Amino acid sequence: MKRYLTALILFVAATSWATAQTKELVVAAYGGAYTDALKKEIGQFEKENNVKIRFIPASGPDALAKAKAKEVDVIHADLAWGYRGEAQGLFEKLTPELVTNLASLYTRARFSDYGVITNFGQYGIAYNPDAVNPPPTSWYDLLSPKYRGHVSIAGFDDANIELLVLFAKLNGGSEDNIDPGFKKMIELSRNVNVFYSQHPQLLDLFRSGDVVMARWLRGRVAWANGKGVPVRFVVPQEGAIALVSTAHVVKGRPNVALAMKFINYLLSKPCQLAVARNLGYTPSRADLTEDLKLAGIDVPYGHDVVNALVMADWRKVTPHLATWKERWDREITR
Repeated sequence: MKRYLTALILFVAATSWATAQTKELVVAAYGGAYTDALKKEIGQFEKENNVKIRFIPASGPDALAKAKAKEVDVIHADLAWGYRGEAQGLFEKLTPELVTNLASLYTRARFSDYGVITNFGQYGIAYNPDAVNPPPTSWYDLLSPKYRGHVSIAGFDDANIELLVLFAKLNGGSEDNIDPGFKKMIELSRNVNVFYSQHPQLLDLFRSGDVVMARWLRGRVAWANGKGVPVRFVVPQEGAIALVSTAHVVKGRPNVALAMKFINYLLSKPCQLAVARNLGYTPSRADLTEDLKLAGIDVPYGHDVVNALVMADWRKVTPHLATWKERWDREITR
C-alpha cells in the first residue's frame, strides 16, 4: 500500500511539475476560418516550445482593448487598429534576432517596427455574368446608372475606406483631402441595394438576383461558386484593394520572447503555405514561388501582385477615422 501511495504521489508531483513547466500563450485572433486555419498548424510550435496556444476570438477595438488590459500576448489586427495600438504604446518592437523570418518578407509586409502583415487578400468586383455585360473593368463601374439598385458594398470597413481614399486620389484628392472621395462614394451609394454585413447575406443577394455586382473578396467568390452561385471576379484596372492581417506582440506581458517566436512561426513557410491553402490569401513571404507550385496552391502571388495592391497611407488615415465615420453615416448610409 505504501509503495502504491508513494508511486501515486510521485506521479502526481511529476504531472504537476510538467504542467507547471508548460507555458500558455494567449492570442487574440479573428474567429472562424482564420483561427481554424492557424490551429491546424500550431502543434509543432507548441511541442518545440513547450507551450499551449490559447486563442481568443477578437478583432479591431476588442483586440486592442485586450492588449491595453494586458490580457493577451499577441493580437491579430489590421492597419487601422495596428497603428492605433502603436500610437498608444501597446506593442513591443519586433526583434529581428527572434523574428528571423522578417528578412524573407515583401517590403510592404514590414509596415512598422511594431507589427507585420502576415498575409494579403484581394478585394475586387464580383459580378453576375448573365446580368453585367460587358464585364466590369474599373471601380467606376460600380457607379454606373445601368445597375442602380443592384449593387452592394459593405459599410464603413477597411476596404471601403481604401476605396474612399482611392476615389479621392483619382480625382485630385488624398488622405488629407478626402472630399473628392466622398463625392464619388455618394454617387456609388445611389446604386446600392444593401450595405451587406455578412458574406452569406451577399451570397443570397447574388442568388436571388437582387444584386448583380459588388465589392467582394476573391476567395469569397470562389466560395460562392462552390455554393452553386456562378459569380465571377475581376481585378479593376485601378488595382485590387488589399485586405491585410497584421500581428503584434503586446507590451508588458511575461512571455514577450515566446510571443516573438510565435509571430516568427506565423511567417514560417509551413504556416504561410497552410493559410494560403486554407484561406486563399497571398503569403507575405517573398520566397514561396516554387513551394506554392509544388503544393498545388493557386493564389495570386509575386512582387507584381503585392506591389499593385491598393493600400492607403494608414498613418494619415487613422487620425481621421472618427470624423470620416460620422460623415459616412450622414452622407452615404443615411
